Amino acid sequence: MSFTPDRFSTRRDTLALILCLLLSVTARVAPPAVQDSVSRAISATVLAPFLWVQEEVELIRASRGRYALVVESRDAALVTAFMAQALQEENERLRELLALSARLPMEHVSAEVLHQAAPTSGLMMVLAAGRQDGVVPRAPVIAPGGLMGVVRSVNARSSVALIWTHPDFRVSAMTLDGSVFGIVAPRGADGPNTALLELRGVPYQDRLQPGTKIYTSGLGGPSGVYPRGILIGEILAVAEELEGWSRTYVVRPAVHPAAVSHVVVLTGPAVDLRAAFSRQEP
Repeated sequence: MSFTPDRFSTRRDTLALILCLLLSVTARVAPPAVQDSVSRAISATVLAPFLWVQEEVELIRASRGRYALVVESRDAALVTAFMAQALQEENERLRELLALSARLPMEHVSAEVLHQAAPTSGLMMVLAAGRQDGVVPRAPVIAPGGLMGVVRSVNARSSVALIWTHPDFRVSAMTLDGSVFGIVAPRGADGPNTALLELRGVPYQDRLQPGTKIYTSGLGGPSGVYPRGILIGEILAVAEELEGWSRTYVVRPAVHPAAVSHVVVLTGPAVDLRAAFSRQEP
């Protein structure tokens, strides 16, 4: 009678099973001290690699859990800090708007700027105030820093304003004492994000120093759009000279549209506003 490999393997497995059963029964009936010593020996030898792997896995799992908690706490703290900063900036802008409203000696309406993602966003702005609030076309639009633009069209509850970055923007301007006059218009972009103005037509004999404030002059006839005395910006440098005739100056605007969330629309009869804006100067 010969044994094939399959039969030999089956018999070997059967013997191993019987041996394991005998060892199990022996371990069960053995005294507790013997059971403990056998358990420690098996743990220290056969099961040692498996126990080590399990311990490392638990440590990695715990570390990942702690890391996730730290990341979550950090993100929550960053969001809270950004929100607090945004709220603080918004409160400061609203306080400036209230202070301007208190200084203005003419009728006006406060309006929120409704920013829109459109190709003309840098040239026009939509205001949350309209005909029902007393807003009319050609009404001047100002911010706490100075001039923003003029209302172009009005709906019942909203209006569209042309701001100083628009190519069609023009305003008659002067120095604070009214000794020098000119016309302010957009100059374009000096770099990717910085728009400037220019003061044109200043007589050649009148030289303006950098830092000189420029205000609306109120000129333009009975239908002049802008009241006298709204701050436009300050002189930066000479842009062009026509010797013996005139100079053109680069002007830094007092207000950048991207930084404005609320504006004031002037609705009453025009008056001199130099006192409302010149007191901001140091």
